[in-house]
Amino acid sequence: MNTALEYSRRIYVSTNFSCNLNCVYCFEKNKNDIEFDVDEAVSILEKMLMEKTEHGTKIKLHGGEPFLVFPKIKQLCETLWKKQFPEYYHFSVTTNGTLIHGEIKRWLYENRDKITLKLSLDGNRKSHNINRSNSFDKIDLDFFVQTWKDVRLNMVITPATLLDVAENVKYLHSQGFNQIYSRFSLMTDWKKCHLEKEFYHQMLNLAQFYLDNPAIVPCEFFSYDISWTLADESFTALCNIGNCRAFDFQTRKYYPCHMCFPSVCGEKKSSELEHIEMKEDNEHKEECCIHCPFINICKTCYAENYIMRGSVSRRDTSLCGYQKIVFVVLFKYEYARIMKLESPTLHDVSKMQAIQKWYPMIKLIEENLING
Repeated sequence: MNTALEYSRRIYVSTNFSCNLNCVYCFEKNKNDIEFDVDEAVSILEKMLMEKTEHGTKIKLHGGEPFLVFPKIKQLCETLWKKQFPEYYHFSVTTNGTLIHGEIKRWLYENRDKITLKLSLDGNRKSHNINRSNSFDKIDLDFFVQTWKDVRLNMVITPATLLDVAENVKYLHSQGFNQIYSRFSLMTDWKKCHLEKEFYHQMLNLAQFYLDNPAIVPCEFFSYDISWTLADESFTALCNIGNCRAFDFQTRKYYPCHMCFPSVCGEKKSSELEHIEMKEDNEHKEECCIHCPFINICKTCYAENYIMRGSVSRRDTSLCGYQKIVFVVLFKYEYARIMKLESPTLHDVSKMQAIQKWYPMIKLIEENLING
């Protein structure tokens, strides 16, 4: 079966704009009762699935909370499953997990080979409840782990949970989750959060945990390929925009990604984003980004950059310190990991070359953190 990274095409379907939670970092500011039309969705998807790609299509269903409109999701999936298409496809739904009980749970389990869930879970009970409306106890964690072997967790870090990152990640691993996408919250005021030194120790704690437990798949903070920093220019997609076609049933239009929906950024900026080239350029980049040794591995959101700062190339510099901490500790982790190997691969050798090249810069950043 295809993995998430192998799909040639991703279709993003906005199912609804309502939610049963009020998460502190939610970027869907204009919640309403509009829901997608099943017949219209079937018609659109039928046409697209008649076009065969190299590695198949992922159909991503996203809200609001999609399972508030479960009958429509069920009808959409079962209608398409009855038809024959030349294209391989798979459904993926991002959910807060609070409604996955009873009939919904039974239906998902019966169709677990054709539909996968991505769960938003921000850590242990304390941290999750801070970020996500006291919803921890409404989620059946065991169901997700037992139904999908490598179910993906979207773990969002906010200023309020920053000091518990290591504890939260280790807790999620202890519950059986292997794919933890750890990311800082977007559209958040990080300027008042002066906790870089404390976060540095959180990351060191996590690095040691992964070194002591090499069989555990590290969270996303430790997934960046540091060998890419050797290249003169970025040759990787720092933003996933353009990898999927996002269809908004509120406006009945396609967008470069769901962050461009009017419900996220307003009608004016949404209209502007439709006609902007989603590609960074040095003319509009911050000076500190142009000369940063980590620019090739520092992921960013082009839409968020434009929405908040007026240019796809202008990143959130208030997050710069925390991003650098992630990369500094990642370099230290990779060095310790590779030194333990009896027979490093060629890829490991290239990573060690990157470590040697950036060692003075890494030590400088580290000393500033310790003495700051």
